[in-house]
Amino acid sequence: MLLTKLPVYLYWHEELPHKGDGALFHYTNLESFKKILEDLTLQPSSFERLNDMNEGNVHNMNLSRNFMVMYNADKHIKEKCRIISFTQNSVLNGFGQEGTNHPAMWAHYADNSNGACIVIDKETFIAKNKDILDNHFYKFEDVKYSLSNTPDDEKIDYETKTPEEFIIKNWQALFFLKHKDWENEDEHRLFIMDYDGKLSIDGCIKYIVLGRKLFLDNIRIKELLDIIVNPSSICYHKFTPHSFATMCYNSHGYDTMDIASKILSVVKSNITDPLYKNYVEWLNTEQGYNIS
Repeated sequence: MLLTKLPVYLYWHEELPHKGDGALFHYTNLESFKKILEDLTLQPSSFERLNDMNEGNVHNMNLSRNFMVMYNADKHIKEKCRIISFTQNSVLNGFGQEGTNHPAMWAHYADNSNGACIVIDKETFIAKNKDILDNHFYKFEDVKYSLSNTPDDEKIDYETKTPEEFIIKNWQALFFLKHKDWENEDEHRLFIMDYDGKLSIDGCIKYIVLGRKLFLDNIRIKELLDIIVNPSSICYHKFTPHSFATMCYNSHGYDTMDIASKILSVVKSNITDPLYKNYVEWLNTEQGYNIS
């Protein structure tokens, strides 16, 4: 029996996925994933880097109502506002679907399944970054989808005196409304203003899903394990083989499955390396493994 309280893939074993359970899924390519492992943080993205031209677009509103404030709000959004995008578990035909069951997102955001999906717990993430979030305007909400990129004009508060006030009073229309064509992403978004630093996911990770092509490549898996078994790494003693899963195709999209045996095989093949030997000793003595 495993003793670990560290990240572990449990779906279909001890729990079932359902929308609103707090599990958030962040897709990324391999190089970005390695950088995330270097300090266990996520870097919010600026609006100029996003792939939807309508993100934070004040030009979809009536500029004549408050031109200078809105003009400067547009500049403030581009320079001072950031987001982190996640997807979430969903329901399809009455059954829970994991947030990893997004073939298009594996293709677009995880380098055609050569990357990874980091799964975090929302409540733990908020608590971990409380000092930062409490001192900045932020929202952490579901994105809504519509056939129109133009928000209802009657719901826009144009009577504002500063760009910051305009953004704060109209955050939902500016940052949480996207065209229906994006609806399959089922996005849960963190928006934060006037903060350009990173946010910690140390202690917030539920498990990590490796893209299928990454899973099949032992050389690249070892590159990741080299970080995890290194005593100088922030990841040291924070991940076990059961922290990882991968995805495979099925008749309804993609399934996720435990890959502890695959991770263990790569670890064992490098057991002559003192770092890997020490990792195995830690797994056996402190995490309930029995690796010979």
